[in-house]
Amino acid sequence: MATTKTKKELAANNLETNTPTVEQLAYYRILAPLKVRSLLSHLNSSEKKSISFDFKKIKNEDLDPLRHTFIEEVDKQQIGSTETSENKESTPYKVDFVNMQKKAFNLYEGIIHVYGIPDDGIKLPVEEVKIDELKIGKNEVVYMNNESILVTYRIIDTEKGFKVVIEDTLTLDFDRRKKSGLFHLERVKSLGSYMKCLRLINYYIQRNKFPFQSLQLSGGTLNLKGHLQQIEEEIESYKELIDICTQIGISENYIFDDKEDFPSLFNAIINIFKNKQYSLLNIHQEKLEKTEIINIELSKYVKLALVYADGCFFNLYSEEALKITGRYSSITDVASNHSQDNIEPVILPDNQRSYDHKVSMFASQKIEEMVKDTNFNFDIVKLSFADEHHDIQADLTITSSLEYIDFYDKSYDESYLEFALDLNQRYLAKYPKDEIAKVNVYLIKLKQGHKLSEDEQNDLYNIQARAEMNNEQTICFACEVLLKNKKKAKRIFATLPSEEKEEIMEFPIYRFYQNLE
Repeated sequence: MATTKTKKELAANNLETNTPTVEQLAYYRILAPLKVRSLLSHLNSSEKKSISFDFKKIKNEDLDPLRHTFIEEVDKQQIGSTETSENKESTPYKVDFVNMQKKAFNLYEGIIHVYGIPDDGIKLPVEEVKIDELKIGKNEVVYMNNESILVTYRIIDTEKGFKVVIEDTLTLDFDRRKKSGLFHLERVKSLGSYMKCLRLINYYIQRNKFPFQSLQLSGGTLNLKGHLQQIEEEIESYKELIDICTQIGISENYIFDDKEDFPSLFNAIINIFKNKQYSLLNIHQEKLEKTEIINIELSKYVKLALVYADGCFFNLYSEEALKITGRYSSITDVASNHSQDNIEPVILPDNQRSYDHKVSMFASQKIEEMVKDTNFNFDIVKLSFADEHHDIQADLTITSSLEYIDFYDKSYDESYLEFALDLNQRYLAKYPKDEIAKVNVYLIKLKQGHKLSEDEQNDLYNIQARAEMNNEQTICFACEVLLKNKKKAKRIFATLPSEEKEEIMEFPIYRFYQNLE
């Protein structure tokens, strides 16, 4: 702590006058070990011989509490524990606000000490910090026009004011001193979030308040400018846009690319799918006379897979599309692009009886390509393999499952691996002795982190023995890989013909082999 005199007092002393003693003012700064360490570190790094820092004015009634606070902080930050913290990692941390009980405590001026708590549970002082801003995230259900809506927002609080960012789209800057704020409506992130923000602005215009329970403006006012006054017309136009996008599979939660040209994209959606100006697709009218699956690029960032039937386009990834295509056979290709008129759309043949099995319309398509569709919906893809739409005994079941195992290796999304497991297990229920399906199941289990049981390992030895008798070296290779015998697997792989090597290198089993230790 430090005590000083006013300039008037110093001047009086120098002049040796009889001026009455002026009130002495006391200033303080708590220099606990963490702060001293920080100051010394700053001196060393800056190569300076001195350093200055601010002191705070103290009132008489604060002196005793400050003395106790100083002793308490020094006791927490013993030299031994302070030095230990520099060399010991901590996972959880504890934050102490110094002198928080003080009535005039200011979060942004107060001293904050951070303590680490390593595995042994002993608190170790880490550093002294100062808060510039405080961030709070919230999800709140609000009620507007007799409808409940979940709104996500975060509050960024500072000493001068606070900022509220609603749905990452609407920003409110509020100045505490002026008790006023400004709206800023960002570009569209998603249609749903943008619509929520439009409705919130409209609510505020009508009632001069927000519908939030936990967000109050303390009697302040907000300045609304420009096009926001015509908000109701904008709300209606976005309602229509959301309805059309829902029909073609663009979810209201879909996050658009930051570089998207929204006027061009939204006009194209309205003109093509509401006004049916199909000439904009550069597809000849005669091509749109039968049920077809067509790829359409609405922009550089929005690509849709759709079904054309009865003069309308439908989202390919929908239950309605499954019903439309249900009477047709397997679909092996998806065609046309609006910028490539030379590619013919696929016409679904009405000859189901000539096929041995009905199969999912996604059975022959690569999942790696499907996920690029803006309207992609994995739940619909999985539903298309249900018994209603897909005969699990079809050969394409196993081929398709390999695509999902392979895609898991690239995406690390467990849902694709679980789906591949389901396909192989359902196939095994029909063909219990199928060795390829068994190999796939064991591979998936290992990828999921499971260990093969003794019975499962014995089953692999039996599969390998039969494969050796039938000279099926690729099966032998797979078994050695699953048993994690990399050296034996390597020897078998070396004996394979070039064509078989190239073929097996495309399968997930080979990538698993490469990662074996």
